[in-house]
Amino acid sequence: MTNNGVQTIERGKFVLRGGRVLAMDGVADVPPCRDVLVEDGMIAAIGTDLPAPGAEVVDARDMIVMPGFVEVHWHMWNSLWRGLSHDAPGYFALHRLARVYSTEEHYVALRYAATEAINAGVTTCHNWANALRDEDDAIAQAQALADSGIRARFGYGRLSGPALTEADFVRMQAWLDAHGDGLIDLGVVCHDAGNLRSEVMAARAMGLKTIAPHADLAGALDLLGPDFIFTHGPGTPPAFMQLLAARGVKIGLCPTTDPLIGAGLPPLLQFLDNGVALHDIGLSVDVTCQTCVDPFSAMRTVMNSARIAKKAGASFSEIIFRPGDPNDPTNGLMMPQTMLEMATANGARVLGLDAITGMLEPGKRADLIMVRTDDINMLPVAETDAAFQLVQHGQPANVDSVMVDGRFLKRGGQLQGVDVKRIMQDAARAHRNILARGKAAAGA
Repeated sequence: MTNNGVQTIERGKFVLRGGRVLAMDGVADVPPCRDVLVEDGMIAAIGTDLPAPGAEVVDARDMIVMPGFVEVHWHMWNSLWRGLSHDAPGYFALHRLARVYSTEEHYVALRYAATEAINAGVTTCHNWANALRDEDDAIAQAQALADSGIRARFGYGRLSGPALTEADFVRMQAWLDAHGDGLIDLGVVCHDAGNLRSEVMAARAMGLKTIAPHADLAGALDLLGPDFIFTHGPGTPPAFMQLLAARGVKIGLCPTTDPLIGAGLPPLLQFLDNGVALHDIGLSVDVTCQTCVDPFSAMRTVMNSARIAKKAGASFSEIIFRPGDPNDPTNGLMMPQTMLEMATANGARVLGLDAITGMLEPGKRADLIMVRTDDINMLPVAETDAAFQLVQHGQPANVDSVMVDGRFLKRGGQLQGVDVKRIMQDAARAHRNILARGKAAAGA
C-alpha cells in the first residue's frame, strides 16, 4: 500500500546560512541574518557564522526560516470530496460516502492530504480519523502518514459501532511504534456521545495526549480537562467558554471553513475575553474538501476577525481618522506575530508536542520551513517586519523548503521523494470510484 515513501531521504547534517530566523521562542525578531545547524534530525545550534564541519550548506539568504506550521484538527479522509459541496448541508450529506471507501482509498485520501500539507509548509497535523470502519482502515491511514514523512497525531475514531477500548489503543500504538518512524503518536476522536465517557477513560488510562470530541458534551462536562480539544467556536455561549478556560481545555479555531459555511468568523477575541489562555489556542485546517491548505490565509482571517471584533462596530470614518497611539504601536489590535505563534508554537502546545516542535531552539526536532521573500508578492528587505510580510502577504507558493525531523520533504520549491503526479492520479481515480459506489448504494 506504500507509494514512494520518504523514509529513504537522509536525515543529514545541514547548516542553513544567512536566513532571517523567526524562532517563535518569545524573543523579539533579530533582524541580522543567522544560521541554523541541523544534525541527526535535531536543531543543534542557532547563531551567526556557525562552525559546521561536514555539514551541507543550504543558502537561506532572502529567506525567512521559521518553525513549520502545526495544525490541530483535520478530517483528512474526506480530502477526496473536492468540488462536491460549498456549504454545511452539502458537506454532511456526503458523509454517506464514508461507508463505500475501500481500505486502499483511505490510504489514498491521507497521502493526498498530507502531500498538500507539506507543500504548504505544514510539518505537523492532527488526523481526525472519525470514519474508520475497522483496524485495517486505521492502518491504511497511518501508513499514508508514515509514507509522507509528516509529523502527525493519529486521532483514532470510529464511523459507528462500539466504543474504542484500551486494547484497541494498545494495538494501534504498537503499530505506530513499529512503523511510524517516531513521527506519529496516538490520540482519540469521539463522535458518539454514548461512547464518549468510556473512550475518554480508556484514553486516559493509556496516557494519550489529546481527546477530541465532535459529540454532545452535555452529559460529560465533568470529564473536561487539559487533554480535551474543543474545535470551531462560533456561537459558543460565554458561560461555556468560561468553563473551557477553567478546565484548561485547548481550542482549535477553523478560520477557513467556518466563514465559508456561514457559521461565523473565528471568535478568538471572545475566547480570550472569557479567560482562555492565548497559548492554548491553535489553528485548524478542518476539511480540505471545501477549502485548501493555506496557513497564511488562515492567519490573516483570524487576525482580521479579531480586529473587526476589537473595533466593535466603529464606523469607517472613526477607524481611518483615529490617530495612532505613540505609546502602543499595536493600536490595540491583534498583531501578525501573535498569529505566527498561534500557527506554530501554540499548535504544538495544543497537541502536547511543544517539547519537541513548534519553535526553533537547540534540542528540539528540526521541523522548519524556509519562506522566500524575493517572490513578487514579498520583498527581500531586511528592514521590514518579517511577521508583517508573512501574515499580510505570504502564501503557500512562497514556501521554498520544508524540513520534518531533519529531512527535506520540499526543497527549492520541489517536493522530495514523492511522485506527485501519481498521488494526484490516485486521488482522482478514488474520487470517481467512491462517487460511483455511493450512487450505486443509494439506488440499491
